[in-house]
Amino acid sequence: MPTGVTPVLIFEVIAVVLAALSAMITASKKNLDFVGTFALAVVTSFGGGTIRDVLLDRRPFFWVSRWEYLIVIFVLCIPFVYSRAVHQWSRQLVARGEFVDALGLGFFSVVGVTLALHAKMPAVVAVLMGVITSTGGGIMRDLVINEIPVVFRHGSLYTTSALAGSIVYIVLEQRHAPAAVVVSVIVAVAVRMLSVWRGTTLPRPTWLRTGNFRVPTGEHQTSSNPADLPGPPRA
Repeated sequence: MPTGVTPVLIFEVIAVVLAALSAMITASKKNLDFVGTFALAVVTSFGGGTIRDVLLDRRPFFWVSRWEYLIVIFVLCIPFVYSRAVHQWSRQLVARGEFVDALGLGFFSVVGVTLALHAKMPAVVAVLMGVITSTGGGIMRDLVINEIPVVFRHGSLYTTSALAGSIVYIVLEQRHAPAAVVVSVIVAVAVRMLSVWRGTTLPRPTWLRTGNFRVPTGEHQTSSNPADLPGPPRA
């Protein structure tokens, strides 16, 4: 691991651990074994940062230069999967899974924006890097467990909370506000949990609101009447 403890490193460590913990909670809900739990935790923790590093052309990837993350996640998985006491604690933690996920979301947003600014990226690109860093791992996690990523579904404000936290951070950072990190994480967590607790969402797409949206092509036929569906060619 590179020498020297920097604020970015501290935020990254917190985000990686929180993302891994969130993935372990998901793995327990899906009844995965140790291998599945570890794999899901690694994918979730490293996914967004890897996409960010590819886009920013950063080499080696952050988890390669800090390979200790792999060991930390492996060690965390052992008691989570096999310890009865930790299992009982994790059952209580499941109820707080959204909050843990929201914390990781907030810290990953800060890391993504900070690294993009260090790479001399424009503010808009830096915000995008914050969103990608914080949501990319969750997208990969959902794909691995065969679910439509929560980012792409209408519901709780997942991407919106990452976007809000990233924007707040870059605005405060450009003004050299000492509490930029704390405020941005609080904003990201607040938006996410407000959505979870109060059901706040973005406006529904037209096709979800009316149920009448149709794609005018045979490939995406939506009729429920068998007579309307294309059949085999007739002689």
